[in-house]
Amino acid sequence: MRFFGFIVLLFFAVHSHAQSYRGLSVVNANTAWISGSKGMVLRTVNGGKSWDTLNPKGYVGKDFRDIHAFNKNKAIAMSSGDSGVVIITRDGGISWKEIYHDHRPGSFLDAMDVSNGKLILVGDGILQQKMYQIRSENVLNNDSLQAFTIFAKDRESYYKQGFEPDSTSSYFAASGSNVQWIGTNVFCAIPIVDEQSIFMHVSDNFIRFRSRLPFKQQKAGGAYGFYLHRNKTGVAVGGSFYKPNENDSVACYTRDGGRTWSPCQTMPSGYRSGVCAHKKGKIWICTGPNGTDYSMDAGKNWKTLFSVEGFNVCAIRGGYLWLAGKASAGILRHPLKKLIKKQQDAEIIRTSPRGIPPRY
Repeated sequence: MRFFGFIVLLFFAVHSHAQSYRGLSVVNANTAWISGSKGMVLRTVNGGKSWDTLNPKGYVGKDFRDIHAFNKNKAIAMSSGDSGVVIITRDGGISWKEIYHDHRPGSFLDAMDVSNGKLILVGDGILQQKMYQIRSENVLNNDSLQAFTIFAKDRESYYKQGFEPDSTSSYFAASGSNVQWIGTNVFCAIPIVDEQSIFMHVSDNFIRFRSRLPFKQQKAGGAYGFYLHRNKTGVAVGGSFYKPNENDSVACYTRDGGRTWSPCQTMPSGYRSGVCAHKKGKIWICTGPNGTDYSMDAGKNWKTLFSVEGFNVCAIRGGYLWLAGKASAGILRHPLKKLIKKQQDAEIIRTSPRGIPPRY
């Protein structure tokens, strides 16, 4: 198909009835897994032409806000909120096994990342345990994740790592982009510490350095997601989901691997919960309730890509941009370069391909 002066954005309208998707993991140009509220897990193996409903039995009340797919058969999903669980499938969603749960009041699972079989999960603890992490060296072959490990186990180690011992710590559970592996036993995370967004670089269970992210303090305000590229450029996005159209403090960028951060010169168009980058680091995308933006200078300046409302999370893989969010917005998959080239003349066309899964 040729396009004359405009672009056709293909939206796969999968579900309705207040369904919301926050977990997105893209394996390649054809295979992707999506998770969300009401115990929903979806998978496509043909680039979104059809979707399989793979909801795990017994979890209809769970909000699966993060998911990681290894291939078309193996994936791990995490639910947020009280009584959080981590479940895994190794047979394409036919069966699921619970490998971790936390039923204690006040605990909250926020985000996870998996790299080379290693899992890191961050969450909000209870009482004085505060922020914590869960690790697994080989999650595909691990049927039971063990008890959590606290970043700092005592007051002395809190002082050594630059924290006040009674600091309150938490994360925003938005799009599963609050934590990221960047090397062997090295990950980064963006907790809220005493109402201030912090970037932490953690190596061998020790905070090597931390830096403040320039987000203003406000109700439910701060960093909701970040992505750090291997060339040490990075972007953190957020704001306040109570003010989706305000954009005076919704993104910042780094050029030194997170040691220092600067507010973007031209901000995205509003509160943003998800951010991703092309593997070469030339094209960056961020998305949120009132639209999606792109940057060609590693996050320093942003332009509106389109104003379709309702997306929560984004991913780039195999030259395609994927977006997911409210069911009313659908699921987007589109060639990234073509979308950027013609974005000013974009025309939105919604499609409902054959193979739409039945409502759960």
